[in-house]
Amino acid sequence: MFKWLAKLTRRTDASATVGNTEAVCPHCNHRLAKKPGRKTKCPNCANFIYVRTRPSDNQKVLVTEEQKEVIEEQWSIVNGTHDLYLAERRAREQKKTQLSKRTGRAPSKNEVEWSLLQEELKVHAKNGNSGLYRNSRFQMAEILRKESKLKDALTLYLEVCYLDLNEPRNTGGERHPLIRKMFPPFSPDEGLLVLDVVVRMSNIVQDLGIGPSETKQMFDPMARLLKTRLQLPMNPNAAWLQIEAELFGDASE
Repeated sequence: MFKWLAKLTRRTDASATVGNTEAVCPHCNHRLAKKPGRKTKCPNCANFIYVRTRPSDNQKVLVTEEQKEVIEEQWSIVNGTHDLYLAERRAREQKKTQLSKRTGRAPSKNEVEWSLLQEELKVHAKNGNSGLYRNSRFQMAEILRKESKLKDALTLYLEVCYLDLNEPRNTGGERHPLIRKMFPPFSPDEGLLVLDVVVRMSNIVQDLGIGPSETKQMFDPMARLLKTRLQLPMNPNAAWLQIEAELFGDASE
């Protein structure tokens, strides 16, 4: 216990000076033309530079991935979520070990995250938490987009849009018919598309050079399967009309 407290104290003290407040790469100390406001690559060493707010003094600092994790842990202490942070970190380490044994190689960070998200989906579906299910699918789409797997990412974003239009809710697995009538798992009358998701899709369809018909061909089989699997109330065709209008507007192929 005392060793753990000593380690935590050292990490807390370290957070006060972790990262660079000036426009200097935290990897190679190369001076940048200007201080970035978001994740970027150093033009000198090509390593990723992350931008985070340091909890000790609320300074915006440039950090490495390891330093980013130190700051994230410190914020979890400040926010009272340190136990959850440690549990999630243990789960990632266990999953990393599991995947290493299965494949005979060290998995990438995205492979670990993807596998954890797959497990989350099963739990959310079993517990009737459709809102959390939707969020996990969005995170999976984000992984695919960052890996430049644009067609697969677009399909998942379309799935997220279909879920959003059905207004997914978290019911905790409640099965009583009267309660489900009062608090249904989906409420399409309140469903809306999320602008950030639409923007991501718009960028992808432009990068892929595809139009409404190709995008609908990606949407239709996914939506039919999802409607059956999750018993979504909104008809896929009705959902597509809204998605198409937001994504393509009056554009025609």
